Amino acid sequence: MSEPLVLPEYGPTLPELARRRFGWRERTTVALLVAVGVLIVVGILLVRPQVDSQTKYVHHDKPVFNLLYDKGALRQAAPQGDQLVRLEGRRGRMSAAIAVAPLKLPDATGDVAHGVLPAYASEHIDALRAELPGFELVSESRARVNGAPGYEVRFRTGRTMGNDLMILPSEEEAGEALLVTARRTLRGRRRPGKRERAFNKDVAKAYRSFKYGTAAN
Repeated sequence: MSEPLVLPEYGPTLPELARRRFGWRERTTVALLVAVGVLIVVGILLVRPQVDSQTKYVHHDKPVFNLLYDKGALRQAAPQGDQLVRLEGRRGRMSAAIAVAPLKLPDATGDVAHGVLPAYASEHIDALRAELPGFELVSESRARVNGAPGYEVRFRTGRTMGNDLMILPSEEEAGEALLVTARRTLRGRRRPGKRERAFNKDVAKAYRSFKYGTAAN
């Protein structure tokens, strides 16, 4: 006579309990357990790539800052001009770029965030209007991103949407001011589809993830 797989003091087994309570055969219970296990594994495989796809970029030289982005949507590209970092991506009919560059503000003391940034933003808007054909200002307002004060300008030109964030480490620190920009361009005349809308959310998250220092938000 063969020995039981589970000693009596550790029983009854799950198949035995299922047979007593629901009248299931042991083979049915085992099959259900295997199916549940497969579903758990599949769920892990589907979720983990989304978690692992988050990449952190850290600019270690002054000014120190970091960005979080989905490497399935964006990748590092060669900076243009005085840019410190540039991310680019494309999905479907939408292409996008995020960049961070130094921002030279006029010499000032006191509350730079509330005194200088709004005035500088007006000059910035005038420069954009002169540079970009069909420039249309969507909105402008003070902003605070991950604890840092700033001023944001939103605009469109043709099929391109733009966000320009002028940001400071604190209200009175202008020495490490930065300009964080995001551009999204949609090809064709049709409205963005599901792929483009999801991509746009990934770009917005990366843009809004900007934070001074090395610790992510």
